[in-house]
Amino acid sequence: MPVRLRSLWDRLLAQDDDGFPDAHGAESGPARSGGQFVLGCSTRLDADDVFDNLRQQVSAFAEREGLVFREPTWLYNAFVHSSFVLDYGLDDPTLHFERLEYLGDAVLGKIVAEHLFRALPSHLEGDLTRLRSELVRNATLTEWALELGLDRLVLTGPSVKNREILRSSRMLGSVFEALIGALYVDQGEQGVRRFLARWLNPAVDKAAKSDGQSQQNAKSALQEVMQRDLGATPRYEKRAATGPSHQPEFEVAVTLEGKTLATGKGPSIQKAGFRAAEVALADYLAAQTELDPID
Repeated sequence: MPVRLRSLWDRLLAQDDDGFPDAHGAESGPARSGGQFVLGCSTRLDADDVFDNLRQQVSAFAEREGLVFREPTWLYNAFVHSSFVLDYGLDDPTLHFERLEYLGDAVLGKIVAEHLFRALPSHLEGDLTRLRSELVRNATLTEWALELGLDRLVLTGPSVKNREILRSSRMLGSVFEALIGALYVDQGEQGVRRFLARWLNPAVDKAAKSDGQSQQNAKSALQEVMQRDLGATPRYEKRAATGPSHQPEFEVAVTLEGKTLATGKGPSIQKAGFRAAEVALADYLAAQTELDPID
């Protein structure tokens, strides 16, 4: 018989011993011990066991991170994988985290962009774009998710047999964005900003210490990323020189194994190359936010 997850959550939140912090941060009672339900490895659905595991895991996470939700259902929703909903034939297909992931992706990009814009007033568009791309790329979100232990919270159905999927960048990047979406719905932008500050502030401090060397850093960073990810070194080619001798404009292309990655223009070959590197690096890092499907 299909089980409605929404009704399960309603029942969970109505229990006196749910162990979840209330609006004042106090717990209404101790959480009960869990049953035999194993996250990500279940072959059957036992409602009470789902309650126990979800409640204990998420309550401990929320307390550890200082998160107090007005509507804890949003927080639960952030950790429910679509396989759980599909495998058990639940009658509400929106109960998994993908809607929150969609929202969190948009909110994350906006807040990171605004944070960098205000915190780094002397940095140009290329610097800000590159830094934003680095911060919101899937690999970065995966690092943050592992730091938080989100891989231990994901509720999956029995069709997900390989628990390593719970630590994949595809899964963890999505879960982190779903958590951001849940925070935004429950607490607004301010709540999301407070949560992200632990990662954004060090990134801003590091960028501020570059002290105007961002253009040179772009070429070095591009070379490092290309060699690390693709095993190849970018090359720079002068494509054009226009304008009078006292005010020339050069166009330089950065290529990788014969393929043009980007072009840049400037009053010197060196500055045009710096600009090409900035564009190529920002484009490459932005492309890394594209998610690969789970096999």
